[in-house]
Amino acid sequence: MGLYLDSAGLDDAAAAAGLGFVRGITTNPTLMRKETGDPLRHLRDLLAAVDLPEIYYQPTGAYGALQEEAEEAWSADKDRVVLKLPATPGGAALAGTLVRQGARVALTAAQTPHAMIVAESMGCAAVIPYLDRAVRDLRTDAELIRSLAGLRRGSTRVIAASVKNAGQVLQAFASGADAVTTPLQVLRELLRHPASIEAELAFAQEYRTAGKE
Repeated sequence: MGLYLDSAGLDDAAAAAGLGFVRGITTNPTLMRKETGDPLRHLRDLLAAVDLPEIYYQPTGAYGALQEEAEEAWSADKDRVVLKLPATPGGAALAGTLVRQGARVALTAAQTPHAMIVAESMGCAAVIPYLDRAVRDLRTDAELIRSLAGLRRGSTRVIAASVKNAGQVLQAFASGADAVTTPLQVLRELLRHPASIEAELAFAQEYRTAGKE
């Protein structure tokens, strides 16, 4: 299982890294646009700011041709950068080119189980379905994550995105997701059960109380 931050914010990235259990960061053009007009430079800032194993980058079109942008993003850190391309005919064509160059690539917006078949055929590292959108969109299989995971025959991971709360984190993993990417506030919710907080406070008080007896 893996947990990722779904944000392009530098402050969010630092806070997520400080949680201790976050494996990486996923970004997309919408998240990048909120932060910067120069997404490639911002990617390099993210790489420098946090020591996390993976940062997912989706070409934005801010510089023209997507292939050149993707190649430049990958060259920023070939060990840590994973490229994201949409699970569409055009996205798959570019993904195949990048995979043949040696890049790790994920098909995002993977809203049909067929995306797993295509991703495994070309050797993609992951598919990224949108959980909350699948639940709300009548055109999409409500059990999308389970269907993707069930079709897998190789090592392509299922990374659930569009995860809006802690309950959906559980739903995604129960359905067979290998990882979940979600905003910082959801990551912070995961270990905030009142009983756990009460136990922590009780442990902290134990020897203070004993010392006064």
